[in-house]
Amino acid sequence: MKEDFLGEFIGNTSRARIVRIFMFNQSDVYTAVQIAKRSGVKGKSVMQEIKSLEKLGIIKKGKSTSDKSAKTARKSRQNRKTAGAKSESTWLLDPGFKHLRALSSFVHEVSPIRYGNILGALKSSGRLAVVVLSGCFMGDLTRPVDLIVAADNLNESRLEHAIKEFEPVFGREIRYSAFSTPEFRYRLTIQDHLIRDTLDYPHMVLLDRTRLL
Repeated sequence: MKEDFLGEFIGNTSRARIVRIFMFNQSDVYTAVQIAKRSGVKGKSVMQEIKSLEKLGIIKKGKSTSDKSAKTARKSRQNRKTAGAKSESTWLLDPGFKHLRALSSFVHEVSPIRYGNILGALKSSGRLAVVVLSGCFMGDLTRPVDLIVAADNLNESRLEHAIKEFEPVFGREIRYSAFSTPEFRYRLTIQDHLIRDTLDYPHMVLLDRTRLL
């Protein structure tokens, strides 16, 4: 995942990663800590970019976490100790941003989907038979998964590790389903709901080694 047109275009990889978080998760609210974790941006850079995006009108402040903390604090003595702690600010995408549709479309169009890089990263998880992109990669979060992988000798821990490497780049959790090649073939045969709910809608087949699709 070395290439990132958006980051190169705006001259700021950190900002590009944070913008993706909000564009790919348009109804979600985040604290600075959550933004840092999802984006992989560390230190003071996180708040600098948040303030810049807020100033541009792309994001806005949400409700602080104080109300939630107060309710939680009443549940146990341990949490009561944190009741007086400083509340955390949150941010969310501003739906009133006048260029929202254009920016969202642009961000999705130039997302760093370098197909060779994705396949290369996934190869360590087994002998790949099928790799399908859906969901967030297609700009459709209503799909059940973002990625389907079928492989021989599948190593799920390696697969999970490889996918975790993608997440800071794409600014969101990648939802995936993994199958052995025989199981995937069987699920195709029985018209499995998850498979059909992916393949019957916009998707991209990155690999179909055994021509199952």
